[in-house]
Amino acid sequence: MLVSEIMSRELVTISADKRVSQALQLMQQRQIRHLPVMAGGRLVGWITSRDLREVLLASMMGKITVADVMIKAPISVTPDTGVEEAARLVQEHKIGGMPVLEGDRLVGVITMLDLIGAFLTLLSLLKTSSRLDLLLEDKPEAMEAAAKIIKKAGGKILNLGLGPVRGHQRSYYVRLRKADLGPIVEALEQQGLTVQDIIP
Repeated sequence: MLVSEIMSRELVTISADKRVSQALQLMQQRQIRHLPVMAGGRLVGWITSRDLREVLLASMMGKITVADVMIKAPISVTPDTGVEEAARLVQEHKIGGMPVLEGDRLVGVITMLDLIGAFLTLLSLLKTSSRLDLLLEDKPEAMEAAAKIIKKAGGKILNLGLGPVRGHQRSYYVRLRKADLGPIVEALEQQGLTVQDIIP
């Protein structure tokens, strides 16, 4: 499962020149704990409700802005980052969320709650499904051909995830109804297709 499948695409952002009281009010209104800080359409920082609470009293006495307290180089992920890696970053850096960047463009936000939800879904899927990770040519007909082989070998595809592109190839994560993967893997490999990994 990739970050792109679980991230929030409805972006609530703030500019660096806003007061911290305005940022806190925006978080309360939208019931969120993290805000990307933008300038000229680019991410320039990241601010959390914890950051704001720590300066709240000071902000009542002075003119503290978001720029004064934001994290200027936040830990981030891309849409193609696996949820396992995103969870590792959250745990390692003890953070509650991260911006999702495509190059220097903000495309989403992922939080600890998103990750917990993803892992609960995965745990449920693991009990009732199997997974094949394939490396195929990066074109629709390659996956269509693989799907026909899987079906002919007795597999029922539940869903499909797209992984990163490597040259002219792409990783495909194929979730199947719980099945004996041996005959399916054998059928795929007989046709010259690469099975990278399996989860029985």
